Amino acid sequence: KQRYQRRVLEAQGEMLLAQWEQYATQLANTDSASLVEVLQELSRELEVCLTSCRGKLIVGRDTRDSGPDMVTALTDAAKNLQCKVHNIGICTTPQLHWIVKQTNISKPNTMATMADYYKTFSQSFMHLYGKSDGVHSIKVDCANGVGAEALRTLAPLIADHINIVICNDGTTGKLNENCGADFVKLMQNAPQGGEYLEKEHCYTIDGDADRSLFFYFQDHTFHMLDGDKIATLFAEFISDLMQEAELFNLSLGVVQTAYANGSSTAYLQAKNIPVVCVPTGVKHLHKRAEQFDVGVYFEANGHGTVLFSDNAMERINRRAGCETRKAQKSAINRLLAFTKLINPAVGDAITNILAIETILKLCKLTPQSWGNKYHDLPYRQLKISIRDRDIIKTTDAERKISAPVGMQDKIDMMVSNYTNARCFVRPSGTENCVRVHAECATQREADALATAVGAMVFDFTEALHSRL
Repeated sequence: KQRYQRRVLEAQGEMLLAQWEQYATQLANTDSASLVEVLQELSRELEVCLTSCRGKLIVGRDTRDSGPDMVTALTDAAKNLQCKVHNIGICTTPQLHWIVKQTNISKPNTMATMADYYKTFSQSFMHLYGKSDGVHSIKVDCANGVGAEALRTLAPLIADHINIVICNDGTTGKLNENCGADFVKLMQNAPQGGEYLEKEHCYTIDGDADRSLFFYFQDHTFHMLDGDKIATLFAEFISDLMQEAELFNLSLGVVQTAYANGSSTAYLQAKNIPVVCVPTGVKHLHKRAEQFDVGVYFEANGHGTVLFSDNAMERINRRAGCETRKAQKSAINRLLAFTKLINPAVGDAITNILAIETILKLCKLTPQSWGNKYHDLPYRQLKISIRDRDIIKTTDAERKISAPVGMQDKIDMMVSNYTNARCFVRPSGTENCVRVHAECATQREADALATAVGAMVFDFTEALHSRL
């Protein structure tokens, strides 16, 4: 059974601000009979006059059967509030984010369109990718989701540079069934529904096309390059261009969560690229990335993007217009072109795929040489059920336990018994359970550390309950 899902965006194309999430949740959980009353109560609390609204609402949907009915209901409600509705039809989630941002920020008083999206990113890709001896092919597992529609539209526009072969396009399979980014990340294996050849560039995206992972086969062995690998690829490419262009006064940083593999953090730090850690969730990553002139953020699941501040764009554009030295001019022009290849509103699987292919070509990287830049530490993640997740509190971007007292000391003692080890425990946001993440020099050690910490957390919390 398909779920009814809604995504509400801010006027700048960003995710809904935290203070509004509670109101959206309240409305979503209100039955029809009480909806008007709840709306009136919220309007008084927030001092919003429902009878004088003159807003503009941009609506898009994915390919699920529930989409048309949801759009109709939303349109009728908006019109009753005197809002003007623009229905952009079938689109990916990142396309909706981009169109909202372009309409309200970059193109005031003008409605951005899906055609603008395809034109902007296809032309930016072809300009930066440049000429090639032949047409390079890639395969993209679209999870039987809306991304297939977007790639079908994009593919002819860039066919002289790259050939996109679409797998799991939704014509036969079910959404995310044995395919998609979640499946590939969890199973550590290729998606079903496609034939993936040796050393071929392959991607898997999620159902709404905001996450992408790269994978390939070598000697019949599956290799996956996740969001950590993508972040390091982007950050190193940008860092090198900034150095060549002599943009020394711009700050560059990578934002990660506790789940980022320790090897990726060490690699970036060895390249003198600052790394900061924030709590899990794209809204935390995005907000922290905004504090750099150039902020790169990715979750391990492949969701992420690059943010260029107004200051960075002003500096880059100014240098591009006046630089005369050949090497510096080439670097600044490449960096400027790259800023136009990235979706600045949110993580976008499609534009990130184009960016990855461009970097691999310009830097003469194979999937193997990219993957070998660093090797992930083996890790194990466990889910431990407990009676009350709220008794566990975390600090230091969810990497340390602040309560109950004594639990973190036990974890630290266990970690000290293993090589290159780290381990953290964080409570689930929705279930009475905790997630245990352990990394070590070997898989056997990672398995043993995760199991030991999980057992300790269970016993510790049970002992606390027995005293109540």
